[in-house]
Amino acid sequence: MVRERLSLAKNILSSNFGRLPFPYKLTFVLTYWCNYKCKTCNIWQKRPEDELTTEEITTFFQNSNRFNWIDFTGGEIWIRNDFVSIVESSLKYCKNLALIHFPTNGYFTQKTVDGVKEIMKMNPPKLIITVSLDGDEETNDEVRGKKGGWKKQIETFRLLQEIKGVEVVLGMTLSKHNAGKYQQTFEAVKRVLPDLNPRDFHVNIAHESSHFYNNGANELRDVSSEKIIAAELKQYQKLRGITRGPVSFLENQYLGKVEKYLETGKTPVRCHSLNASCFIDSWGTVYPCVTYDKKLGSLRDHNFDLGKIWNLPETKKLQQEIWQGQCPQCWQPCEAYQSILGNLV
Repeated sequence: MVRERLSLAKNILSSNFGRLPFPYKLTFVLTYWCNYKCKTCNIWQKRPEDELTTEEITTFFQNSNRFNWIDFTGGEIWIRNDFVSIVESSLKYCKNLALIHFPTNGYFTQKTVDGVKEIMKMNPPKLIITVSLDGDEETNDEVRGKKGGWKKQIETFRLLQEIKGVEVVLGMTLSKHNAGKYQQTFEAVKRVLPDLNPRDFHVNIAHESSHFYNNGANELRDVSSEKIIAAELKQYQKLRGITRGPVSFLENQYLGKVEKYLETGKTPVRCHSLNASCFIDSWGTVYPCVTYDKKLGSLRDHNFDLGKIWNLPETKKLQQEIWQGQCPQCWQPCEAYQSILGNLV
């Protein structure tokens, strides 16, 4: 564990002074299949075919194994029956992997819990899981388009909390559909789980993305809801309090800059997409990030070696454009965290 943390710390420090020879953080979509029909996301409208196979993903981690931090995401990752095997491959080949994170909609409770128990037998250095939640029972099931989902999400969260070594949070994404409803959401969950703490939540703001969420026409925030969201997140930050640890540091830094982003529409710090991180979809197409839909290349065309795409002249040129703010501008946690860490010095 010491080696992995030292490698991550070295890359974070190096990212403050120049572009890394290989990204330390990866956001990796494993599937676009999803069983929910969320108002904030249209991934569920996709019917993907020919997504990367287990064997292709294994080859990818064999040939591209210098990650310190991987976010696996979807769609709903537990729809893939090979998710545990995919995590196993990442741990086997990425020797300096310090952190694995993945979100889940929490609907497949037993499959999720059993799978996480299998993953913990592999001794991952650090595992963080986000169980999505969009409000109290009525609001959540309305926003997520699946009656009965709230109860399953809460039960999944409860059971995951019982697994030793797993860090699990409830992820609430604020949009015009649930702006101003954090407190009633917290109180609803606390009635079921009396030991609940505000730090058991991860609260962020909704974004649009044509290549990922497929929600460019959803109009997730308006002037009125943004004012409510900014005030709500400021209050939520106070409720969290100041605690030690890198995760709390990143959460507080993210929350502290939301208001500025909502006021200006500009990323509050220099973005580190393609400087320290990138995004790969379920077909192996490489993009700068969750928000920017500029295709950089296909893993299938480059022997599943991300380093080849990372070091293309076109990739380096695009990184400089992003560095200068010539990109869609967002404040997604997927991109914000490494940007915060890359602007420490």
